Amino acid sequence: MPYLQNMKPSELKEAVDKNVPLMVSVGSIEYHGSQLPLGTDLLIIEGLLRELEKKTEIVVAPPFTFSPTGYMVSGEDRGTVDIHIGTFIEYCSQILSAYKGMGFKRIYVLVHHQGGSIKRFLQLAVEQINSYSAYEQTGKAWWTDGKKPQNTCEIKVEAAQFGEEVTKEFFGHGGEGETQPIMAYYPELVRMDYLTDDEAFWNKSVVNANMDDAVRARDLLIEQWIKKLEEEK
Repeated sequence: MPYLQNMKPSELKEAVDKNVPLMVSVGSIEYHGSQLPLGTDLLIIEGLLRELEKKTEIVVAPPFTFSPTGYMVSGEDRGTVDIHIGTFIEYCSQILSAYKGMGFKRIYVLVHHQGGSIKRFLQLAVEQINSYSAYEQTGKAWWTDGKKPQNTCEIKVEAAQFGEEVTKEFFGHGGEGETQPIMAYYPELVRMDYLTDDEAFWNKSVVNANMDDAVRARDLLIEQWIKKLEEEK
């Protein structure tokens, strides 16, 4: 533990028996400005999970690296990858269903990239799991026959960043709001010397990014997640 891909079957069973939460990060490969890595959305969540696993008991699943981007900020020439919404929902549904089948009772799917739309797509994936698992457990016409499925696994789609103090520092696309979390988790991946004179409008605020605000927001967020996981046992 804590990485699912490294676990042996006995370790998996131990984690399930102890009701350890499974954490799944959802990201994208997308242009975030000249100073940031293409995997910024994913790295922000993986950095959080890397710090969380040092301080509390979690299992970290392999990430959903790609998600629908709509090519809003660039084409492939600047590194953006897009997958179809339907493909994304079906893929996530099948993988999350397998995690549920492993016996995990608490699964957290953490989103940073395009929080609103990606959260909706993931919630559709979860709803698909819940709808099909009902008749798989109890048979078809379960509602008509008055049978109640025993769904003991809760899959929560959550924003990785929450709370006013954190989102003030870790919000936006590129710019200050995404440069600061990468500064906090992976400072070696921020290259201010790569900035150009023709940065997109959403990246202009990068000049305001600073390490002190980044570290303060990071540490607060870690504390908030530890508290949240403890309260939701």
